[in-house]
Amino acid sequence: MGPVGSVWAMAGAFFLLLVAGAAAGPPGSFFVYQRRSECHFNGTETESKTLRYFQRFIYNRQEVFYFDSQLGLYVALAPMVQSNVDRFNRDKDLLQSMMADVERFCRHNYGIYEPFALRRRIQPKLKITPMEYDSSSHNMMLICSVDSFFPTKIKITWLRNGKEEDKDMTTNPIDNGDWTYGIQVMLVTKPERGDVYTCQVEHASFASPASVQWEPQSDSARSKMWTGVVGILLGVVFVAAGLSFYLRNKKGQTVTQTTVGLMN
Repeated sequence: MGPVGSVWAMAGAFFLLLVAGAAAGPPGSFFVYQRRSECHFNGTETESKTLRYFQRFIYNRQEVFYFDSQLGLYVALAPMVQSNVDRFNRDKDLLQSMMADVERFCRHNYGIYEPFALRRRIQPKLKITPMEYDSSSHNMMLICSVDSFFPTKIKITWLRNGKEEDKDMTTNPIDNGDWTYGIQVMLVTKPERGDVYTCQVEHASFASPASVQWEPQSDSARSKMWTGVVGILLGVVFVAAGLSFYLRNKKGQTVTQTTVGLMN
């Protein structure tokens, strides 16, 4: 029997063992059998010494034995499979086939998925949204929204006039469903005139930290802004009224000149 046949024989023997166990259970009992393969890489290197392959065998959410390429052997985690694991470890062809999966499965798939999974970079979009938090104390909540970024590792820092502020709350990264993520970081503060708040973001897609700023607007500044808006509106009204009055006068003069011409 070749290595592939040995693998299937191993899985079949384990499957029959579990079927027998389930049949001996109470009526209506069931089981779930899973086999999961894992490739563990150290950073982005793919040399044999930095690559470790596991094949795990799981019965009803409990791992019962596994293969470890670093050991080159199977390891039993439950007494019920110890005799089978001992037999598997005596099968040199089977062990050789499992070790070949380091190249055949791990390194091969790494070359396919590494450009997308590890080298993909999408820069986040930054925005600060101010919200009234406590009108009696004039506190505000500033929300720094960081959206549409990849990979998920990110560092967000609040600064007030260049000095770091403690965050009040941070959401977990939100999966946007398109291989990008979003996150929000909140800061409760009492803004004063002249303050400059900065949301600074460090991410793999940026060569250096990126940031967005927000400055509080004083009551007098808001008053001046609204005074300016009202002044502009009044100016538009007066200009429109003056233009209308001018056009009416011009039309009356034209009619009078025409009538005098006919009388002559």
